[in-house]
Amino acid sequence: MPRTTAALDRRMVLRGLAALPAAALMPRPLRAETAGDAILISAADLHSPYARLPAILDEVRAIRASARGRPVAVLLNGDLFERGNVVAIGSGAVADWAFLRALAAEVPVVANLGNHETAILDDMAGFVAAASAAGVQTIGNLVDRRTGRFFAPVSTRLGLGGIEVALLGVGTDNPFVYRQPVRDTLTLLDPVAFAADAFAEATGGADLPVLMSHAGVTPDKAMLPGLPEGALVIGAHDHLDFRHTGDGITYLHGGSWGAQLAVMHLTRTDDGIAVETEMRPIPPAGGDAELAALIEEQKAAHLTEEDARVIAERATALDLPGSILVAAEAVRAATEADIAFLGHTTFGAPLAAGPLTKYDLDAFVRFDGDIRVADVRGETLARIMTRANQHKAASLDARTGDFVHAAEIDIDPSATYRVATTGWPAMNQQSYLGTADLDFQPVEGAMLRAIVAEALAAG
Repeated sequence: MPRTTAALDRRMVLRGLAALPAAALMPRPLRAETAGDAILISAADLHSPYARLPAILDEVRAIRASARGRPVAVLLNGDLFERGNVVAIGSGAVADWAFLRALAAEVPVVANLGNHETAILDDMAGFVAAASAAGVQTIGNLVDRRTGRFFAPVSTRLGLGGIEVALLGVGTDNPFVYRQPVRDTLTLLDPVAFAADAFAEATGGADLPVLMSHAGVTPDKAMLPGLPEGALVIGAHDHLDFRHTGDGITYLHGGSWGAQLAVMHLTRTDDGIAVETEMRPIPPAGGDAELAALIEEQKAAHLTEEDARVIAERATALDLPGSILVAAEAVRAATEADIAFLGHTTFGAPLAAGPLTKYDLDAFVRFDGDIRVADVRGETLARIMTRANQHKAASLDARTGDFVHAAEIDIDPSATYRVATTGWPAMNQQSYLGTADLDFQPVEGAMLRAIVAEALAAG
C-alpha cells in the first residue's frame, strides 16, 4: 500500500479541521460546567481484557466519586478489541460494548482510532457508528479510501472545569498491522507530517493541547520536537509503560491489556496547566458485578470444552515482562538454544495466579508462530541486547518501538551463540534486532503456543 504524500496530508488536514464543531456546539456529554481542576484517565491497547474490564469500570467510578466535583474524562487511545479473544469474536464483542456504554454513562469518553478497532468489525466506519451509539466520541486521522473522507473528526475539545482540553488523534500508517479485509478501505497518512500540519490549528487557543498518538514510539519521537511547550502526548501501539518529560512536554505510554490506568491530575498554574500523573494498577478480578456476570455468560456461551480446559495451576502472578521471560525460557529450553528472543506485542495479558485455561493462554500468547534458530557471533549478540528489554530503558533515546524480550546472559564477543525466536522477528530483523543478516532456520514442528503451554503445564 503506498504511503500518502505531505501535500495530500495537508489537503486532508484542512478538510478535517474545517468540519470541526465549535466548542459551544459540542455534544453536551463532552462539556462540564463546574469550576476548578480536572482529571483525565487514559488507557490504550485494551484488546478486550475481559478479566479486567469490570475492575476498570469500578476504578473509573471510584476516581469520579473521589474527585469532589472536579470533572473527569476518559481517553481510550486505540485498540479496544482483540481478535484472539474467541468470546469477543463469537459474541460480536457484547461485553466490550457494554463496558463502553457503562463508561460513557459515567464520564465523557474519547477514543482515538487504532489498528484493532476492526478486529471484530470489518469496517472502520461501522466501529465509529457503533461507538457513537454507545456514547463514545471517536477521533483519528484514518481516511476512508472509498469516500476520501476521515472516518471520524481528527480532533475534539473538552471543557473540563474551566480547563479547555484540545485533542488531536493520529494512528499508525503501517498497513500490515490492519487486517486484510480492512486494509484496502484505508488511506493511511504519515503521522509525523499530519501532526506537523494539524496540531497547531486543531489545538490553538486551548489551555491544554493533547496529542493522542496510536502511531508508536518511533513516530512519536519525531513528532515531539514540533509540539509546543505545555503539550501532553499520550502514546500507544507499542504496549510500553513509561513517562518522559522534556522541553516542557509530558509524554507517556500507559501499558496495555488494562493492567493499569494513567490518571492525570490537571491543575491551572501561572505557567499554564500542570499535569501530574499516577498509575493505578487494575486487578484481574472483581469489579462491576453486572459487567462481570455478562462476561461470564458470554464465556459460557462461546467457550468450547477445549477453550475452558485447565492447562496449569499457577501459584503466583507475574507482570507482563516477567511472564514473557517464562515463555522465552520455554523456547530456549525446547530448542537447546543459548538465548531466546520474543517480540513484545506477541504477548498480551500477563500470567495470573490460579487456574490457567487455554482461553487464558491465548490471551497471554496472542500470536502463535513457528520457531527459528540461528548462530550468532557474540559481538553481534551484544549489539542486539542493547536494544532488547526496552521496558527497562532509562531514556527515550533508547526506545526504538519494536523490540524483543530476552533473558540477560554473559556474552563472550568471540564466541558463537545459538539464538531462537519466532518467525515475525526473524522476518523483521531490522526492526526487532537491529540487524538484517542473521540466517534463521525453522525448527521442524516447533510452535510458540504449544511450547509455552507444555512448559506451564510442567510447572
